Amino acid sequence: GRCTSAPRRPPRTHPHVRFAAMMRRAAVAAAAGVARRASPTSASGLTIPVPTNSATSAWRAWTAAESTNGRIAGVATARAWSATPSSGFAASAASRSSTTASSSVASSSAHPPSAETLRKIFVFNAVPFVAFGFIDNTVLIYAGDAIDNSVGVAFGLSSLAAAAMGQIFSDTSGVLFGGAIEAWVLRAGFIMPTLTAEQNVMRVTRTTSTAGKVCGVIAGCCLGLLNLLLIDPHAAEKAKEEKEFTAVFRAIMDEGHNVVGCAAASLWIVDYDKRELWTRASSGNKMDDAVVRRPFGCGIVGDVATTGKVSNVADCSKHPKFDVSVDADGVTGFTTHSALTGPVVDEHGRVVAVVQLVNKGG
Repeated sequence: GRCTSAPRRPPRTHPHVRFAAMMRRAAVAAAAGVARRASPTSASGLTIPVPTNSATSAWRAWTAAESTNGRIAGVATARAWSATPSSGFAASAASRSSTTASSSVASSSAHPPSAETLRKIFVFNAVPFVAFGFIDNTVLIYAGDAIDNSVGVAFGLSSLAAAAMGQIFSDTSGVLFGGAIEAWVLRAGFIMPTLTAEQNVMRVTRTTSTAGKVCGVIAGCCLGLLNLLLIDPHAAEKAKEEKEFTAVFRAIMDEGHNVVGCAAASLWIVDYDKRELWTRASSGNKMDDAVVRRPFGCGIVGDVATTGKVSNVADCSKHPKFDVSVDADGVTGFTTHSALTGPVVDEHGRVVAVVQLVNKGG
């Protein structure tokens, strides 16, 4: 006989290959179980065919089934949980709904304040603001006027800048006297009416309170304007003009005194508000830089300011308009013999100043 060989043993597979095959079988089995759970008897009626020749396809099928079943279970659980009155979310939502409803019912059931109550609210808010407005405007006017007449004149500040500086004192006084005013209002018997919480937040209540404050502060500020009747609102402007004219006096009158060759030269400013004439820095006079004031129409200067005509007097002692008090008061420091006086007019022909040259050749 022919010699027969022994049966061949199957080749040994690599451990990694065996492990991969095992994992494929496990995945196929898991996918098959998921497919059975997702049979038509389940919530979604999902049936997933699982290919047996691919572990990757089985894994994807299993993942999709688990995701679908999870969503279905989640929806069902959420519906059951939200339907349960004792659940946290449902209880919270129910609580908020009941609170909103009760608030709406309370607001709709609350009655607005009566006309008498609104009148008391208006008065209670208006009275203290009348005092605030009066004090604020009073301090602003006097502080601004004082600053304008002092610092404003010295540094050439405008009246608006002085008023802004006065506002600092005005606001400070409001803060300092705020508590005293409120205490005075309460001692005077003005009491805020008692309102419910719903009435306090009503629009009619807030509008009435705001209207009282606005009307009160307007009335107080208007009363504060009466202080303007007690001060000279043009004093600062005139002081600033005098300071500006001083430079003009020195620049023009000194040259006129030297060029003309007279003993003294002066520029008199006409003040129609005070009905007077005044001069300063009369070059050549004994009281140089002194302010001299004379009533309107007094002396030769006043006559020229009134008539607007040039006056040339050779002997002042014989002139009926000559003001002997100028020499008697020692302003010039000498006896006035002759005087050449002429008006200075503006573009409208109004006399605004008078130039006088005294003692030609003296």
